Amino acid sequence: MRVVLMLVWWWAVGAGAARTVGGGGGGDGRPPNILVFLADDLGIGDLGCYGNDTINTPHIDRLATEGVRLTHHLAASTTCTPSRAALLTARYPARYGLEENGDIQVPVILHVTSRAGLPLDEITLATALRAANYTTGLVGKWHLGMNCSFLGKHCPGPLNHGFQSFYGLPGTLFQDFRGPAEFWRFPLKERKFQGLVVAWVVVVVSMLMGYHKGTTGPAAFLSLLLLFHVFMAFVWFVFAHLSFNDECRYPISKWLFTNVDSMLMREGRVVERPIELDGLSQRLVEESRRFLTTHANDDRPFFLLHSFAHVHTPMFSAEHMRGRSRHGRYGDNVEELDEGVGAILKTLSDLGLEENTIVYFTSDHGAHLEVVELDTMERIGGHNGRFKGGKRQGGTEGGVRVAGIYRWPGVLPAGVTVDTPTSLLDLMPTVLSLAGLPTLPHLVPHAAHKELDGRDISHLLLNNDEREEEGTGEKRMFIHHCGQLIHALRLHNGSHVYKLYLYKTRWHEGSTQCGWHHTTACSCYDDVHDLTHQPHLHDLTNDPYEDLPPINANTEEYRVVAGEMLKYLEQWKARVQYPPSQVSTFANALWQFWLQPL
Repeated sequence: MRVVLMLVWWWAVGAGAARTVGGGGGGDGRPPNILVFLADDLGIGDLGCYGNDTINTPHIDRLATEGVRLTHHLAASTTCTPSRAALLTARYPARYGLEENGDIQVPVILHVTSRAGLPLDEITLATALRAANYTTGLVGKWHLGMNCSFLGKHCPGPLNHGFQSFYGLPGTLFQDFRGPAEFWRFPLKERKFQGLVVAWVVVVVSMLMGYHKGTTGPAAFLSLLLLFHVFMAFVWFVFAHLSFNDECRYPISKWLFTNVDSMLMREGRVVERPIELDGLSQRLVEESRRFLTTHANDDRPFFLLHSFAHVHTPMFSAEHMRGRSRHGRYGDNVEELDEGVGAILKTLSDLGLEENTIVYFTSDHGAHLEVVELDTMERIGGHNGRFKGGKRQGGTEGGVRVAGIYRWPGVLPAGVTVDTPTSLLDLMPTVLSLAGLPTLPHLVPHAAHKELDGRDISHLLLNNDEREEEGTGEKRMFIHHCGQLIHALRLHNGSHVYKLYLYKTRWHEGSTQCGWHHTTACSCYDDVHDLTHQPHLHDLTNDPYEDLPPINANTEEYRVVAGEMLKYLEQWKARVQYPPSQVSTFANALWQFWLQPL
């Protein structure tokens, strides 16, 4: 297969090919550039090319028209941090502790100063391409750990993982980053603040009585009074900004959140704090356009990951994009994301790079169904079409089905749809194969022991060939984690796609979600139906939206298929041992002020 792919590639881009190679590629056989668009929380039902006829996404739709559209494309997780790690490493993040274990309800890296992060020995696509003499850059959201040193003097983050340049968000966006953030908080309705008042009155009155009785001299009295108020100020700050209350999260107040986690960084230095949200999309797009312009005529190919802040909450748009859609703030955000894709693609074309650049577009997982604006109760979450479920819902179709589009003019066919199950995990082996580069162990020898969970799907992209991979004789099994818990398995056996549920989310009656609030999401461990005693099996080929009851457990089909999948699961658990969760430890969940970038 590799020989065939190499011949196809040389025919397409070599000397004398019937197309023009841009950006200095000429006829020198230079590997193609690689441009990856990664949306945040985008529902598969939000794009025109996936069936939406009420939100305008002409630029993403054009990508699908000019490339290969994957209809059964799967996220490796239904939350940001683990899914992004899987995209870059081609490995399930539970293998290296970037999934929660249920001890603490923090499913992602929470703070810029978190100790959790992508381990340094994990090999990313950027690391592999840099070894292949690519120039690598990341613009936008990282959210995989910044590895900050004392007082934030050095926060390399993505620079530790193969990227040579970085401009963007070291963490993620929170709803708390928008709107006023009050520093002086003293809510007397809370008991701890009532106790603070009582303690202040008692101590100050006692000190005054001692002074008037002469037991304390003036100097000692003033010194004790000052020390006491310094102590009380510290206790107040902890109560107001670093403890659990109505306005604190994990536990950190909106004011502190905004001032310690809302930032843009260039390389390892803070360049904007807090983030000016309005216009952020355009600033990130301009940075990517500068990257393309800077490296258009280099002798080396480039890899650019443009990781959007959209359409994660909070909803924000530049003035010219507000009110444009028929779906309120969320629709405006989707259309602004599409505008950004169009601007970057236009720059690619203007620079003559389009013909020699592999473009890939996807989202990290499905839409967040529960999220609303609390003042208006306006929905600001996305849509997953007819698929049930969404963000942080394990194996639900709405949580894991995402857009997936590959385009490489003159090499990949245009306007083709592939229905075979594929995954974000497949990006690295597929790109290396399409580009005619060596496999990962040959590019990065010390990665030889790293077992990849992603597969090379270039044969699907090139000719929609659904045959089993040559020489493997294997069917394909997908694992759907929710935290470190395996909620479901998916089997593609060539003729059918089956999904076996071990756990199902316990939705609110009459819905496929777990409430309404911008901080609400379903739990991977609590409020789930435990089906391990009798797993539910669905045939997604005949019932893609899971509208029908599960396959009867007494049928031969169930016994054969479920038996095969459960045997695989047993072998997986015996062979792959998960390390402790990085994100579910108290030390990693807390803000660590001594690591804070200044």
